[in-house]
Parts: sequence; structure tokens; C-alpha cells
Amino acid sequence: MALSNNRTHRIITLCGLYVAQGIPWGFMLISLPAHLAEKFKVNDDDLGELTAIILIPWTFKLIWAPIMDTFTIRSMGRRRTWIIGSELMMAATLLLFILVAGRDLSEQLTPLLWMFFIHNCFASLQDVCTDALAVDILPDSERGWMNGMMWGCKLVGKGLGALVLTRVLNAGGLEACVAVQVGLLLAIMLIPILILERPGEKRMPWSLGEARGELRHESRDIGATIRNWLRGFALRTMVIYAIFALTKIIGGGINEIIIKTLCIQNLNPHWTDEQFSDVVGGWALAPILIGAFGGGYLADRFGRRLILVVGYGGFGLGAMLFAANHGMWDERWFTTTYLLSYEMFAAIGSVGFLSMAMRISWTAAAGTVFTTFMTISNMSHVSGNWLAGPVRRLLKFGSTTQAANIDSYVSCFWLIGLITLLPLLLLFWVRAEEVDVAEENRLQLLANNGPDEPGQGESVGELVR
Repeated sequence: MALSNNRTHRIITLCGLYVAQGIPWGFMLISLPAHLAEKFKVNDDDLGELTAIILIPWTFKLIWAPIMDTFTIRSMGRRRTWIIGSELMMAATLLLFILVAGRDLSEQLTPLLWMFFIHNCFASLQDVCTDALAVDILPDSERGWMNGMMWGCKLVGKGLGALVLTRVLNAGGLEACVAVQVGLLLAIMLIPILILERPGEKRMPWSLGEARGELRHESRDIGATIRNWLRGFALRTMVIYAIFALTKIIGGGINEIIIKTLCIQNLNPHWTDEQFSDVVGGWALAPILIGAFGGGYLADRFGRRLILVVGYGGFGLGAMLFAANHGMWDERWFTTTYLLSYEMFAAIGSVGFLSMAMRISWTAAAGTVFTTFMTISNMSHVSGNWLAGPVRRLLKFGSTTQAANIDSYVSCFWLIGLITLLPLLLLFWVRAEEVDVAEENRLQLLANNGPDEPGQGESVGELVR
């Protein structure tokens, strides 16, 4: 069984690996924070720190890529050893959660924070490895729809992780929750163990076989990559879009935290962690997939800028509408509708952002430029998570009454809407045509003077999902 000559094996492997990424995300982003909010009354500050720490290691992707490209057991394939190793470490680091099982988790937040951080170091490594594997083995005709399937499988894993693991957590405790996740990850790890990248390679280091296939991008000049990266961000459009990436989802990061404590701790009647997970992990899956796939289609048909405005603008206006009708928050259907609409508009905005980032990333280091946009976007999300607690505390103006508590949520949602809408103004100065002109000039220079940077031929299509 090999990936290079079997489409079914490619689908099974790549989709399975993305499900493996999504399951722990559902546990760490939804199940455990909701459980802490309900059972231990953990506040916005602590939930914000826990959630933010999940995303910080995903800014390490610029570090993992060159390490993975440089060191590998080539006879086992270019990526399999890294994928198997990162999957194994993802499972091993989940076992760390057993150390705090049976204790008051509200007093174990610092150990939990470090466990989140360590696990997601290997999860982000697995993400880079899987993307690189897709680059190596997917033919051009499969890349578009397969990228959509991979992203969709991660969302499915996240949703199922939240939906199922919340119930396992309540019924069997943290040990049972960890055991289920470890079992699933080890089962999925069997896929890259059993399926080779190319026929004739080794399955394990002691097996028979040898390196196969053409080696692409084996030798890279790091200095040339840096110079091309700097050249790319010399354009005004690139700088403005980087600022947009840094600010676009701060409001979403704040919303992600305070909506949990609002629903679970402050509405009447209070939501349970299972009810919250059912909505954001189960019911939201359909609008998320509609937003992701529909947003991609609409971006191709009507333009990326419009889809960015529809996605993030829809979320911003939705947050303001939610704030303006705070008297209806206790109506379960109303708050549920807000949660589902947020997830759908966020998916549409994310697709538009990815599409525009691919469109304007240029120079021979286009892949590195694109990864920079992704890293900055993660920083925006992390910032929002960290700010959630301090912002809501500030908006209480020192009062401890229940009325002031609810008023602080109302003010927060107004603020979320405002800081989500304002960055959209930057899109007026994002001109893809400016990049086209610069790329034409670069290619003309190459034609006149020969290769610009030996060994530099990476494109966005080769290096991103």
C-alpha cells in the first residue's frame, strides 16, 4: 500500500491525520473549558489563558518546516517518520492530563496550561508534516478539493471531539476522556505506519527497502529565502494585509471566551457544559461546513475581498445585534442562533482570508510569505483570548453587582463588533494588482539576468493546504 499510486490511500491518510488534529482541539477548546466553567466556575481570565496557550505553538510552524526538511529517514519516505513521531508524542502528552485527574481542576490551571502547550507543540508539528506530505504526493488535479476535505475533516474531528468527549468527561472523568483520545490517536497512527509514501520504501527502520521518488526542494538557501521574504513585504499591499491579519480576529478571540462564561455561568437557566458542547460541537458543524465550502466557491465567483467583508462583517454586525438585544439572551433559541451564526461567518471569513493570502503571496519564497500571514493570524486569535478576561473586568468599572456583570457582557459584544468591523477598512488598500506588477517585474528580471536565487522555486500551491 502506497500513497503515490493510490488515490484511496491518499484520501484515507490525509483525512485521517486531520481528524486526529481535530479531536484534541474539540477537547481543549470546547469540552474542557466548558467543563471548567460549569463545574469549577473558572473565570474569563483563566479560560482565556488556557485557550490562548493552545494556539501559541501554532506560531512555531515557521520553525518546524526547515527542521523537518533537513532531518529525516529518507528510506522511510520524506514525511512518514515525522508524522508517526508527532502522532506518538501527541498521544503521550495527552497522558499527562492523568496527573491532575481526580483533583480540583480549578487549582490545577497552571499544570493544565503547560500540558496544553506541550501537546500543541507536537500537534502543530503534525500539521506541518501532513501539509508537506500532501505537497509531495497529491497531483495538481487533486489539490483543490482534497484541501477542502482535509480542512473539513479537522472540523469534523473538532466537533465530534467536543460532542463525545464532554459526555465521556462527565460520565467517566478525565482519565476516561484521556483514554478515549489516546486510543483514537494510536488507531489513526496505524494509517501512516501501514501505508507507505512510495512503493519500495521501508515501512520501519529495520524493514527492507530504500529511498524512492524525486527529491524536491532538498537544498535551500536560507539567506535567499529571507531576502525574498523581505522583498515580498516591501510592497504596501503586503504590509497592510499583514496588519489586517494581526487585527481581524481579536474580537473573535474575545468572543470565544466570554460566550462560554455567559452561557454557562450567567444565563437563566444556566447552560450545562454538555448543552454548550452540543451547540458549538454538534449543531454548528453544518453551518461551519456550509460557510467553509460555500465561502470558497463564492470567493472564486465574486471575489475574495467581498467574502472577507461578508464573513468578518457578518460576525461583527451579529455581535452588535446580539448586544442590542441582550434582553433575549435567556431565550435559548436566540443565543443558540448567535452561536451558530458566529461559527458560520467565522468560517466564511477564514476561507476569504486564506484565499486572499494565497493570491497576494509572491516572490520565490511565496510559501514562506503565506506561512507568515498564517502565523500573524494565529497571533491575532491568541491576543483576543488573552484580552477577554481583562477587557470584561475593565468594563465592570469596579462594580461587583450582577447588573454590572451583565452590562459588562453587553459592552464586550459591542466592542467585539466594533473591533471586528474596523479592520475591514484596510481592505480598500489591499491591491492584488500591485503584487501582479511586482511579480511581472521579477520574472522579467529573471529572464534578463538568469535565475534569481538558485534552489528557490517554492510556490504557495506547493506549500499550503
